[in-house]
Amino acid sequence: MDILYVVGTGSHWENNELRYSLRSIAKNARNVGRVFIVGHKPDFVSDIVTHIPYEDTKNRKHKNIMLKVAYAAEHSDIAPHFLISSDDHFYVREVDFDNYPVYYQDKVIAPHPTAEQLKNNYYKSLVQTRELLTKWGLPHFQTNPHCNTHFDTELYRRFYPLFTEAVNLEYGGEVNCIMGNLLAEQGIQPKQFIDKKISEFDTIADLEQQIGQTECFSIGDNAIKCGVDAYLQQLFPYKCIYEK
Repeated sequence: MDILYVVGTGSHWENNELRYSLRSIAKNARNVGRVFIVGHKPDFVSDIVTHIPYEDTKNRKHKNIMLKVAYAAEHSDIAPHFLISSDDHFYVREVDFDNYPVYYQDKVIAPHPTAEQLKNNYYKSLVQTRELLTKWGLPHFQTNPHCNTHFDTELYRRFYPLFTEAVNLEYGGEVNCIMGNLLAEQGIQPKQFIDKKISEFDTIADLEQQIGQTECFSIGDNAIKCGVDAYLQQLFPYKCIYEK
């Protein structure tokens, strides 16, 4: 299974998120095909990774993500069905990407966001995505957990007007939720994923307790301030094939 990393600029950690994410799939993922990066390619990434240059526009975050994924699907030789990854997904247990589920966080996307949540553009995007899926008669699984997600180019082309409508929303449609629900409509039963995005922790024991038995976790910027770098270096101490 090919992997597409969607990478922007502005890392608060000199792109080490991507470094350890690549090491994690090199160590723990089976059936990894080619690895692609769309967007910014840091200098430490080796030439075994295919770079698809794409400059972020001034659009909102979710519009940029959808435009990058669509561009990669249309302008590269990535496999017709691939997995989308973020640079801060760390696989800590063995996974098989050729038999990777369509995961969801919740059965309904942002059903009752609070007024405080709706100050955040992320939730505004989720609400608009749910409304769009309703309009198109599709399910509402929140298929954007902090792990890799599926993208099917044939479905993208078949439902191109849906994706066009999504990217034109004020806050941008959430590409993972749209594609995940299209796959669910085709008969793929999504599987619940216990989402683990680590924001902060006191000790390594606390961090490991938060990670629990999940196969993949993600981090926020505060986790970097708490010292997650030492933990990731302990887990993945050696360069992998995706590094120079």
